[in-house]
Amino acid sequence: MVAVRGHPIVTRTRKRLDMARADTLTPQDWTEVVSPPAELLAAVSTLVPAGDGPLTTAQLVQLSADIAAREDLWRPLVVADSERRRYRLLYEDDRVDTWLIMWMPGQGTGYHDHAISGVGLVGVEGTVIEKQMLLPDGSSDVEVRAGVTREGPGGYIHSVAHVEGTPAITIHSYSPPLMEVAQYRVDENGVLRRETEHGRRELIDNTIAEIAPNIV
Repeated sequence: MVAVRGHPIVTRTRKRLDMARADTLTPQDWTEVVSPPAELLAAVSTLVPAGDGPLTTAQLVQLSADIAAREDLWRPLVVADSERRRYRLLYEDDRVDTWLIMWMPGQGTGYHDHAISGVGLVGVEGTVIEKQMLLPDGSSDVEVRAGVTREGPGGYIHSVAHVEGTPAITIHSYSPPLMEVAQYRVDENGVLRRETEHGRRELIDNTIAEIAPNIV
């Protein structure tokens, strides 16, 4: 089982970082993802656990929660967009990358995995729902509100979708950095397919609901 743990999010007053406006920072494609400003990278680097090799999922959860507690790091980047889900790279090195994701009504990922990358995420504002398939005809549902965390190793299959908040906000950390994801889609013959994509491409909900409505 994947643990659900709550980390209280304490907002601290810090000097506001001089970052680009949020509305300039949403990629339409993975090739448009921009590196975090140097001051943001430096600030987040102080929160990343020291060591060599990938972070554990527990460390990823803690990193996401620690960043969430530093509202000055992510608040300037928040934007609500009803047309498409917004996401912003907060930090990256050769061990881990961390993302701020904004969710509006109707926005979700569909079922996917993160290949070899482990994940640790935390709810920051609003609510999203995380689901895992329970075959043959159901799913587990976890409401991720502020302070609620989720974690999973490489190959962890789930979906995430908006419930409430305009926007709902989550922070996700991946280790090794998220270079590949796999989206689960149903083909014209009703066969479930695993299709790999670049890890920084926006995930779009898929058509599993057409053959298994109780799962999604």
